[in-house]
Amino acid sequence: MPKKRRNKNWSYNAGERGRNWVRAYRQKRDGRYYVEWLEDGRRRAVLLKGVTDPAEAKKRADELAARFADLVLPAGPLTVRSLMTIYMKEVTPTKKAEGSREYDTRAERIWGVFFDTQQGVRKGTRHPATLDRLDWDRFVVCRREGRIPGWGQVRDRAVEKDLKWLVAVLNWAVGASLLSASPWSTEVRRAQGWVMPKEKNPKRPGMDDDLRAGIVAHARNWQLGAMMVLGYETRRRNSAIRQLSWDDINQEDWVVKWREDSDKVGREDVVPLSERAIEVLKGLPSRGIGQTPVFPSQADPRKPVSGGTARTWMTVAKNTWLASVPDDERPALVARLRRVGFHAELRSGVRDPGFRGLPAKLQETIAGKSFEMLTKTYDQVTVRDIRDQGGAIGIPKTG
Repeated sequence: MPKKRRNKNWSYNAGERGRNWVRAYRQKRDGRYYVEWLEDGRRRAVLLKGVTDPAEAKKRADELAARFADLVLPAGPLTVRSLMTIYMKEVTPTKKAEGSREYDTRAERIWGVFFDTQQGVRKGTRHPATLDRLDWDRFVVCRREGRIPGWGQVRDRAVEKDLKWLVAVLNWAVGASLLSASPWSTEVRRAQGWVMPKEKNPKRPGMDDDLRAGIVAHARNWQLGAMMVLGYETRRRNSAIRQLSWDDINQEDWVVKWREDSDKVGREDVVPLSERAIEVLKGLPSRGIGQTPVFPSQADPRKPVSGGTARTWMTVAKNTWLASVPDDERPALVARLRRVGFHAELRSGVRDPGFRGLPAKLQETIAGKSFEMLTKTYDQVTVRDIRDQGGAIGIPKTG
C-alpha cells in the first residue's frame, strides 16, 4: 500500500543564499503567511499583514529580496569605518524604536573616535576581518577609564553594550555577504576566553516621592511631571508614554492601547488606567481627540516630543534643583539623583507591594514585559521594603 503523501505547507524562496535570501511561507497552525530572512546571523520572521494568497506572498518576498540586494558597497576595499557606515545606512533606519536609532548613532561615533586614536595598522581604515582580541581588550580599558576623547568614564554595563553593538554589526556583515566570518564571533570569543564586561550587583534605583516632587518642582514644562507619574502608574517605558496619542486612549472607559509600533519589544496591549493616571491625563493642557500627541513636541505640535528632548528636560530639572540647594547639602543630593530618571519611575511602579501581589500574567500585561524581566531586571528588594513588609516575621518598621 503506497504511503500517504504528507501535505506540506506552501513556501517560496527568493534571492540568493548568503546574499539576499528571503523565504515566504504559510504557517499551518494559523493559516497565515510569513516571510523570513537572515539578520545578524539569525533567522528573523514577520507576519505578512493583509496577505491572503500565495501570489501576494511571493510578490512581497521578491520585493524584500530586491531591497536586500540593493546594498551599496563603498568604493575601494571594505574597512571597519565603511562597514559601520553601511550598517548605519541599511539597518539603523529599519529599527522601530527611536532610542535604538539614537544609540546606533552614538555607538558609531564612539567606535569611530576609538579607532582614530589607535596607531598604525590598528586604525579603522583596515579590513574588519583583522579585528582581534587586542582591539577588544583595548576598547574595554579605554571606554571604562574615559580615555576615548569626548567620552567620559562609564560602568561595565555601558562597555558591554558598546561591544555588543560592534559584534552585531560584524554578524550582520556575515549575513549580508560582506564578511565570510565574524572575527568576533561567539565561537572565537569562547574558545579564546574573551571576557565580556558585566556589572556585578547593579544598583537600579527607584524614584522616591521626595525626589519626584523636587524634580517636578524645578521642571520648565508640564510634560516632564506628567510623564514621570504615568511611568510609575503604567509601568511602561518612557518611549511608549511619549508616543501616546489621544486616539490610543478611550476617554470614556479610560482604557489605553499600547501600540506595537511604539513598544520596544513590539507587543500590543489594552490596559485599564489607574485612578491617578486618569487624573493626570484629564488635567493635561494637550487633551484632545484623534492622533493629537498626548505629549506634543514644542517644535511641531503634530509630532510627539523626542526622547532626547525628554532626557534633556530631566537633566535641566535636576541641575536647576542642585543649583538651588546649599553647598553642604549638594553632595548628598547629587548621590541620590545619580542614575535616577524615567526608568526609575518604572522600577518604583514594579516594586509597589500592590503590583507585586498581582498574578504573573496580569503583571506582564500591565507592564508589557515578561514576568522574568520584571523580576530580574526591574524589581529589587531594598531595606525599606523589608521593613515595610517584614512585620509577619518580626522585623520592625524602624531601625
